[in-house]
Amino acid sequence: MKLAPAQTFEIQDAGQKQFHRIVLLNTGTIVGYYSQDDACFLEWFTGNEILETKVDEITCDVFETPAFFHFQNYAALYSSKNDFIILYNESDKNNPTRISITNHLPKTKYPNFDRPLSNYHSAGNTDTNIIPILFTNAGMLPVYVANLQVDVEKGTASWLDLRYWNNKQPIALENESFDKPQKPFAILHALNKQNATLLYGIGDRDGGYLKPGMEFSELSAVDEKGAVKETLFSLGRLYKESKKGGKECTFSSSGKYAILTPAFKTDDWKNKQKLFALDGKELIELELPKALSDYRVIDHNNEMFLLANQHPNLVFAGTDSIILCRAQ
Repeated sequence: MKLAPAQTFEIQDAGQKQFHRIVLLNTGTIVGYYSQDDACFLEWFTGNEILETKVDEITCDVFETPAFFHFQNYAALYSSKNDFIILYNESDKNNPTRISITNHLPKTKYPNFDRPLSNYHSAGNTDTNIIPILFTNAGMLPVYVANLQVDVEKGTASWLDLRYWNNKQPIALENESFDKPQKPFAILHALNKQNATLLYGIGDRDGGYLKPGMEFSELSAVDEKGAVKETLFSLGRLYKESKKGGKECTFSSSGKYAILTPAFKTDDWKNKQKLFALDGKELIELELPKALSDYRVIDHNNEMFLLANQHPNLVFAGTDSIILCRAQ
């Protein structure tokens, strides 16, 4: 698949902003979520206009950045330090709606104490009002996923479940705590699509980032308990001769693709991204113009692809340019 640029946005004062996520809404509006000092902001890119919204309604801690998610053209934030979410409607960016969460997630059980879950800065994507929120386990990468159902009309939200990779028994939400898995595997991203939950996981790493020696790197559909019921994409066992391998993944906002990115420049894909079509279950080669060789595809929606520069290992490292592209 060849991509051709359609519109470019330059990010002003990029060196002072730490972007955590940039997504493409179905309307064509781009929303960037970043922190600066002890404050969080949303930056809206639409047409030729760029607007900025400061987030004042929710706790913004540099060490526990709130999770950003979006659904039905709402941009939203959740922090595990609060019992509510904040919704921003694209048509009214300066007057967010606060929605209370009616129940609580259990804590992780340790020998002498119970530890609350901490949200990851990025949530999964959804085609409904049920959003997969990712949580860490005292490490850098998320290892748990909880589905949050949001009823905008009623002004309420509630947790439906809590899962980790391939857990065999459901976690009872009414309990105060649950037993920490002995070997939690990292969940890089999640997608709720047509009432099914898709996860992309890597094995044997619950902290740090991808390194040689992990056991697997794969995309799976999981059941309501969290157990893997179908593997859609897998690289097989990677634990051999300490060879560097593995792919990172984010699911597109459209729900059509898993965007696969080599974790290492020297792997068998030669540092080139590929798309995995979720409906057809096939890999799609990507071809970018030479002028965009240092850009990465970060999202897809409404038949448009969103690319960003300075985006190694799923991290925005000084991103100052984002580009909308069409498939040729």
